[in-house]
Amino acid sequence: MAACLAFGGASATQAQEGSWYIGANLPLMFIDDTDSISTGAFQQTQMGPQGPVQQEVSYSATVQTEHDTGFKLGGLIGHHLDSNLRIEGEIFFARAKVSKLTHSSITVPALSFTLQDELAIPVSGSADQFGALVNVWYDIDTGDSWTPYIGGGLGFIRVDRGGLSYETGAVAQAVANGLARAQAAQQNIPPELVPPVPIPEVPELSGSDTAFAYQIGAGVGYALSDTATLQIGYRLQMVDGLSFSGANDVAMVGSETDLRIHFLEIGIRQLF
Repeated sequence: MAACLAFGGASATQAQEGSWYIGANLPLMFIDDTDSISTGAFQQTQMGPQGPVQQEVSYSATVQTEHDTGFKLGGLIGHHLDSNLRIEGEIFFARAKVSKLTHSSITVPALSFTLQDELAIPVSGSADQFGALVNVWYDIDTGDSWTPYIGGGLGFIRVDRGGLSYETGAVAQAVANGLARAQAAQQNIPPELVPPVPIPEVPELSGSDTAFAYQIGAGVGYALSDTATLQIGYRLQMVDGLSFSGANDVAMVGSETDLRIHFLEIGIRQLF
């Protein structure tokens, strides 16, 4: 990403060895649809041979989350090393609106029960990211004002989903109603005559989690002056092992997911 200008016969990548820089970038963010594994359990009263009994119903589901195009604001400080390498520290804030939550393969393993229909839950709000990564970039010295670069980085990202609003008990309610309809079908009771089954209050998932992240990227820098470089590029970022959970006296929920994020960015770097 370093600028390539002539300084007394040396290329910019050579002349900038040992130099420090600061910078900022403003990318567009595109999050791939994510498939999460959601689990839960709640206490429900079932009719047994001896009368009503309290039973724990445990379920699992696959959840597809869809995001709108988001944005990212990032700042960085870096140092030019020998051999056209740069190392930099990056911090950023990113946000994307969650547009859709779709549950499928909702099962109760202990009862060999599966809901056949998908369950789409209305959702509003955004998910935020706070990240810190250490990147290493290799500048390809072309001898003119354009300098391609490639590289990647490692770090940690904290995902905050506390701004999301949705019906927390929708899946548990669908499970309870589905079990009631299945039980009624065994007794030849029409499904439309089965009333909704009340369930206990389902807790919300925890709002945030921090996980390991890594990224790879490539782009090109253009020398605006002896000290300033404009850069445009692409990054693919992966966040592994995010986990959210919640529990109260009568129910629990959990969700595990990974993120794959694409960034199309424009930024600027300034030597100091």
